[in-house]
Amino acid sequence: MLLSVALGCAIADPLPEHIVIYRLRVAVLGLGVAVALTPPAAVAQDTRTVAGVVRSAADSTPLSGVRVRVLEMASRAETDAEGRFAFASVPVTTIRLVFERIGVVTDTVTVAPGASALVLFLQPRAVRVSPLVAEGFLPARQRFEAVVQPSTISLDPAEIRNAPTLLEPDVGRVAQLLPGTVAKNDYSVGLNVRGGEADQNLIRLDGITVFNPFHVGGLFSTFDAAAVERAELITGGFPAGYGGRLSSVMDVAVRDGSRGRVHVQGGVSLLASRVLVDGPIGSTGATFLAGVRRTYADVIADAFADDPFSYYFADGVAKLTVPTGRGRVAATGYWGRDALELPWVEPEPGRDGLDMQFSWGNGLAGATWTQPFGGALLETHLSVSRFTTEFALEPDQLDARNSVRQLAARSALAFRLGDRNEMQVGLGVEDHHITYAFNNASVAVEVPDGIWVGDHRIPYDFRDLILNRQMLDLEYRPRIWFGFIDDQWRPFSRLLLRPGVRVEYVGGGAAFTGVSPRFAAKLFLTDDLAVTGSVGRYYQALHSIRDQEIPITLFDFWIGADERTPVARSDHLVLGIERWFGDDLSLTLEGYAKTYDSLPLANPADDPRVLGDEFVVATGDAWGFDVLLRRHGGAIRGWIGYSYAKATREVESVSFAPAHDRRHTVNLVVEAPGPFRGTMSLRWAYGSGLPYTGIVGAWPHRTYSTELHLFERPRDEAVPTTINALRYPYYGRLDVGCRWQFDWLGGTWWPFVAVVNLFNRQNVFAYTFDYGTAPPTRSGWTQLPIFPTVGVEFRW
Repeated sequence: MLLSVALGCAIADPLPEHIVIYRLRVAVLGLGVAVALTPPAAVAQDTRTVAGVVRSAADSTPLSGVRVRVLEMASRAETDAEGRFAFASVPVTTIRLVFERIGVVTDTVTVAPGASALVLFLQPRAVRVSPLVAEGFLPARQRFEAVVQPSTISLDPAEIRNAPTLLEPDVGRVAQLLPGTVAKNDYSVGLNVRGGEADQNLIRLDGITVFNPFHVGGLFSTFDAAAVERAELITGGFPAGYGGRLSSVMDVAVRDGSRGRVHVQGGVSLLASRVLVDGPIGSTGATFLAGVRRTYADVIADAFADDPFSYYFADGVAKLTVPTGRGRVAATGYWGRDALELPWVEPEPGRDGLDMQFSWGNGLAGATWTQPFGGALLETHLSVSRFTTEFALEPDQLDARNSVRQLAARSALAFRLGDRNEMQVGLGVEDHHITYAFNNASVAVEVPDGIWVGDHRIPYDFRDLILNRQMLDLEYRPRIWFGFIDDQWRPFSRLLLRPGVRVEYVGGGAAFTGVSPRFAAKLFLTDDLAVTGSVGRYYQALHSIRDQEIPITLFDFWIGADERTPVARSDHLVLGIERWFGDDLSLTLEGYAKTYDSLPLANPADDPRVLGDEFVVATGDAWGFDVLLRRHGGAIRGWIGYSYAKATREVESVSFAPAHDRRHTVNLVVEAPGPFRGTMSLRWAYGSGLPYTGIVGAWPHRTYSTELHLFERPRDEAVPTTINALRYPYYGRLDVGCRWQFDWLGGTWWPFVAVVNLFNRQNVFAYTFDYGTAPPTRSGWTQLPIFPTVGVEFRW
């Protein structure tokens, strides 16, 4: 016999008029006790474990930071990132659970003596603060009280949507405004976090690794802001559940589709348009979300320019969520592609022209099954992620390809050991296949002036490859097995400890085993003031080799650990304090120190004819401190962040500053009531100068050909300074934007206008030198000029 248990709910007293309360709907799913199948010994027990998952009634997304209290006991819990909670040693009697959190309607649920598991849907609550409407909750405050994880910053959809940015809302751009991060220029969406390289950040979309999250050389990120449920950046000292990168973690979650009805939303800006559809699938409880986006820069450029220009990007994201009794399966997919084609050499009589073709893109898919088992929660994840990039000179002159593919599988079990101990154990494997191919076909050769393609001279060290039409074909197959234990323990009310360990084995020729201990602690001096700290070791077996002297990286060269390529290592130490002033104003101060070992960097003396000299091994360190003052709610909200950082690298006893070594960074982000009952946003940024390698002179370099018995045409050979010994001028930028909301044609519309670089400051990011003039000249390449943009978003 199967006995079903229905749980009742009690609604709190009516709230004041200035609070808008939506209709409360609580759905309790999958509750039952198999009495006939329960062993007699189990029936005789006088305690039980009560566990559950809390979700939003609006779109079924998990609700983190919900405080859960047992009225009959002195027990409290808080839901984690997946909305899970559990109580051990609960009497087998009727109990009442109270669910509370800013942004949802408080609810009280009665649990019958035989019930042990539940799924609860809470209705969101909108709080009106004239003249601005702020919807949501404060996960930062909830995390402060319940989670041991320093260096963590959360971004909600409203902050992503309202921050002034180029062309359209962008998760990556907003992350660049947080302390501890450095963007080398306006054209890069990559992050250099606390002295680390851009490829040392673990970037995940619903748990799936994204290798290169950018479009248009960095002007757009791969994440459509309309599909994002939340984004979290951990700038250091991340726990044992994360691995494979040395610097940071950016975890982006795609929201579930709406459970109520089908919605259509999208946006149109100067260079791109997008549309997204989401909603329920019948009455099954399943939901879907699907969106596409495309730029039309090629159409606009061709309309106003004589020279042909062909560039576009397109991407799409989709998510399907299906309930499985007490659990659920969520499948996420993403595809994106950029394509650029430019004339490289104009055709002439007797000689064909050359076109440069450059394309890159990501493709990924994954599924996560989440299933409660008694008081525990099992999460199993499978995914595939692929990044490819190709550079070619056509027709049939040069072709360079790089691809990286990852197959990942992992499973983690979360459970409680009593009321004060939360533990997670996990196992997994990541299988990588990385290829790099470089092919040369025939080229135009002019004798006796040397080897030239149009007006561009082929570098001397490529000559033999070109003449002999050789092929460079590299392959890496690192397979990484890992296991971890992550435990959060509250020995007493004012102390939280989080010990953990991660073990990794890298195969595929590397044969490397790494043990990574992790530890974090938080001591509450008062209810609103805490001292935090973390320490840990981190390993990375995949790297994207970048030249420290190139301001913009177009072609990423990914390699993997093998018998020639080491596994890089970094150790982190973070100490800080966090202070809250009320429920919506926080101040965080953190200092950090990091070391690097076995770090591959691009070899400036690389000979393409020699296999294995593509990189040099470096060591290094980084230290500094970050300050963040943040207003999370109210009519005026935003943050001001300051970072002081110093990073060094050392190769063969030569020490230098990496290209992202910015000493001072300040970002001010403000959202406030604007004109015509709109919302105004402002961003002001300052950054001290980044390092670069200067040129102090040039000399004509003539090479004698023993085959042709003559000197080739001379070329100017630069005389550089010490690597990265000079500094660019400081960076400064002011962006402003305004956004409005109105209802029309049965939908909601949000027109917006923004001006990037309002004062049109000429921020230099590269220099060119001409020693063929008298006197020699230096010219600066500047970043984005003043750039006004308009657009509109809509939702039905």
